[in-house]
Amino acid sequence: MFDEHWDIDTVFRAAHGNWFGRDVAFVYGPIFEWLFSAPSRWDSLSLSAVYASYNTLLLWCTFIFGYFTLRLLLPEQPNWKRVLLLLLLSAFWAPWDGRTSFAIFLFALFLRGWYAIQQGRIKAAWFGSAVALLCAVAFLYSADTGVYGIAALLLSFAGVVWESRREAHARRYFVALISFIGVFAVLVFAINTLMANPLDFQFWRSSLELVSAHRWNEPSAMGASETQRFLGALLAAAVIFIVRRFVPANRTEVIVARPGFLLSSFAFAALVMQSGLIRSDPMHIVFAVFGMVLFGAVVLFSFRSRLASIASAAVFIACSFLFGLATTTFRPYSIRYRLSQLRHPTTECPAAFQEFQQVCYPKQFVSMLDIANSYFNQRSNRNDSILIFPYQYLYGMASGHMVAGGVLQSFLAAGPYLSRLDIAGMTKHEASAGLYFPDGDLSQRIDGVSNFTRTPDIWFWILGHYEAGPQLFPGVVALQRADSRKARIVMEATPIGLVPQTYSITQSSEAVNLGAPLWPDGADFLRLRLKMSYGIFWKLRKPARLQLEILRADGSYDMRPFVIEPNLASDVWFYPWDESELAAYFANDESRWRTAPRSAITQLRLITTPFDWVSVQPEAITIEAADAVKIKMNH
Repeated sequence: MFDEHWDIDTVFRAAHGNWFGRDVAFVYGPIFEWLFSAPSRWDSLSLSAVYASYNTLLLWCTFIFGYFTLRLLLPEQPNWKRVLLLLLLSAFWAPWDGRTSFAIFLFALFLRGWYAIQQGRIKAAWFGSAVALLCAVAFLYSADTGVYGIAALLLSFAGVVWESRREAHARRYFVALISFIGVFAVLVFAINTLMANPLDFQFWRSSLELVSAHRWNEPSAMGASETQRFLGALLAAAVIFIVRRFVPANRTEVIVARPGFLLSSFAFAALVMQSGLIRSDPMHIVFAVFGMVLFGAVVLFSFRSRLASIASAAVFIACSFLFGLATTTFRPYSIRYRLSQLRHPTTECPAAFQEFQQVCYPKQFVSMLDIANSYFNQRSNRNDSILIFPYQYLYGMASGHMVAGGVLQSFLAAGPYLSRLDIAGMTKHEASAGLYFPDGDLSQRIDGVSNFTRTPDIWFWILGHYEAGPQLFPGVVALQRADSRKARIVMEATPIGLVPQTYSITQSSEAVNLGAPLWPDGADFLRLRLKMSYGIFWKLRKPARLQLEILRADGSYDMRPFVIEPNLASDVWFYPWDESELAAYFANDESRWRTAPRSAITQLRLITTPFDWVSVQPEAITIEAADAVKIKMNH
């Protein structure tokens, strides 16, 4: 899986002083990278150490943030309630990477800080300065944690101000906010200096671009079980919050019974749930619902009577075992398996597997790693970078080489800015050798979208600077540096006769007939300049699934999924044939590029369908241009 490759590459980069935000752009920041990689670097820099310990410190951070969050929100409760709640949250609900738990801790801390300012217990200027420092740390942890940190500050402020709207505390709040803005501005320039220079804002822009692109570049459908967990957490928390609001309580002492907390925490938890609305696989649902589960649980545990305490504990224990996101860990077969592993740990690789850096991989995969290592050692020096497309970065650590690029894993380089940043990194490192993985058994299409269609600018740049080397193993192209190809490769674009126009979308699922193209002989690629127009609500939900239906003269057809940034005219590229043939274009002999017969394209249709109940349908589709593109190589 592509996540496994960045896991391994993260540790290798940290061990060689290559840091997120400074040397390569990624959703996570340098603090996350240090925590992620530290146990492996302290032990032994090997693949086995990465697999065994990459989430150790992150899990401990999750537990520690959870502990302090409960101390902040339930200070009046007895210890046994906080201990039980922490155990249940950690075992059944908490995500592993610490991002969400850190953001929730910041919310709890900021909320208590605003209440302390209201009561005159802390100096507003000191609070604003401390908050600025914590928000900067949040951005250095991950881009989305930084965004959530700012949201936590503003939402907690809004809740406290609304609660005390009849009291005069405006001057204190103003001093705190001005202090935050001033100190945060200073920290921005300080971080710029650490990353590059005081006036270089690349860290901030790339971080925000990655957060923004995530909403349209990686949407996925929400399954039935994920929908139940998502809506179940939302509805259960809403009921608990309403009950807490109307049950009498000493609201000065019980923080989670105060209107400011109930309002702002629910809004913040709903904002955190956005990550699950976009990418709705089981792992991201874990991240999404944790805030709502935690806030609902602390409200449930805030009732003081003995009967209510026992009842609320029983309810949450039952819900954790029935609906928790780690319930499989506690099933009998799972427990038996773990106990057997403790008694009889695996010390030798089973049949059909072979050891590589103390990890058991399939023998065929180990053979591929050995062959790739030999190739890289022949073509490059030990400290040289290598090129990998699109995401198989494990080959970097396995061979002892850094992977060139400005964005970690090229499939994330969505949009003009991130594409340019990735290409700039490849240009800078001048890797002399690399591997290209065409879509197939060894290179998955992420969410069904071709890796070429997802990042065509990266693919064409590689085509202009690398040529095919020796055949190493099936399904992979060995690359070697050949900068002269850029001057030799020529692209010829021919309009295919599709009339530029705007098509209104009136149904959730709709097929737009673009017409019959005038397809020229020998054309290689199809380029459409499209604009998908959405209303404002796509920013709260997610765009629709987009596919291009390609019909050919021989009766064959394909459905090609693609992604495009909403409300922005963009070029979308397709290779309308068998995409495994893209590997042939790296050959020096142009006659080898087009060996399979190609039937002319006779019809094109754009298909829009919802991913799930969250998707927003586009209001209109505008086609601005359509070209058939042929590439040639001059001698």
